[in-house]
Amino acid sequence: MKHLLCLTPLLLCVSCLWQQPVCNTDIPDANGAPNPTRVGVASSTTWLWIWETGDSSVDKAKQNGGVTQVSSVTKASDSFLGIIKRYTTTVRGE
Repeated sequence: MKHLLCLTPLLLCVSCLWQQPVCNTDIPDANGAPNPTRVGVASSTTWLWIWETGDSSVDKAKQNGGVTQVSSVTKASDSFLGIIKRYTTTVRGE
């Protein structure tokens, strides 16, 4: 029983580190909407919640793929025990 009482706060802390891994954002269809023929990807990594490397912004993904008109944006994140987190942004468009 003592082990269960010690384990409960740890499980509550770990559950707070969980994030939704993928978030899709589609731009509504309009007249002359671009066909997604180009894809740009940008990523960043956060170490120990204090040090970040890379740039996972939409502007950087547009620049990497040569996208001028965006038709959709996908954001994903991966985590290793909450210590190392990697964020990836994918932009599709013309």
